Amino acid sequence: MNIAALRRAAARTAVPATLAAAAIAAVTGCSSHGSPNALITPPPATTSPSQPAGAATAPAPAATVAASPAPAATSSPQTQSPQNPPPAPPLPAGLTTKITILGTSTGLVPGGKAVKFTVTVTNSSTHPYGNILPLVSLGHCSCTSNSLFPAGTLQERESTSNVWQTIPYDVEGFGSDYLNVTEPGGIQELSPGGVATFEYRVFLSPATSAQVTHGTGSIDVTLLPLPSHTPIGQSPAASQPVDVQSGQPPA
Repeated sequence: MNIAALRRAAARTAVPATLAAAAIAAVTGCSSHGSPNALITPPPATTSPSQPAGAATAPAPAATVAASPAPAATSSPQTQSPQNPPPAPPLPAGLTTKITILGTSTGLVPGGKAVKFTVTVTNSSTHPYGNILPLVSLGHCSCTSNSLFPAGTLQERESTSNVWQTIPYDVEGFGSDYLNVTEPGGIQELSPGGVATFEYRVFLSPATSAQVTHGTGSIDVTLLPLPSHTPIGQSPAASQPVDVQSGQPPA
C-alpha cells in the first residue's frame, strides 16, 4: 500500500467519539444521559388555554337526574264482594209480622210442658194482601251438638173448633229446604188495617233428653205467597228466642 492510501484509511477511523455518540442517539431515540434500559417517558400533558400549567384538573361534576313525579294514584271502582251479598228486599210496605210467647214459660224441657205462642200479621197499608202463609219453623239451637233444634211436636189451634191440630214440625237445617214445607191454613185476604192472629204450641219429645243440653234456640216465621214458596221480604220475617233445658222435667 502506498503512503496516500494509508493516510485516507487513517482519516476514516479517526472520527471523534462525540460525533459517533450523537449519531447513535439520533437513530435509537435513547437519552444520551440515561441507562441503556431506561423507559421512554411519555410527553407531558397539555393544558387548556384557560387553565395555567401545573394546576390540578378538577373532576367533572356528576350528572344529576331529576326525579320524575310519581303518577297519581288511581282508585279502582269498588266491586261488591261475593261474601257480602246485597241485603234481602224488605217486606211489602205496611206488612209486619210479630211472635209473642204466651205466659211465663221458663223454656222447653224434653218431655215437659208445651210453650204457647202467637203469630200476628198486620196490614197497615192502603191495599189488601191475599194468599199468604205464615210458615212456622224451629231455628238453630245451641242445645245440641249439631245445632239443630231438638225433635218435638208443633200444633196449631183451630179457631172455630178450639181443637189443637198437629202440623209439620219444621226444623231449619243448613239450606232453604224448610221453606218447601206446606202447613195448613194461611191468610186468604188481609184488608187494609187488618190483623190476622194464629196460636201455636210446641213441646219436645222425651226421647231427646240424652242429646239435649241447656241452650237457646228460636221460633221463626217466614211469610210465603201461595202457591209459591219464595219468601216475601227477608227470611225469617220474625224471630223469637226460646230457652231449652236439659234433662227430664221435674216430677
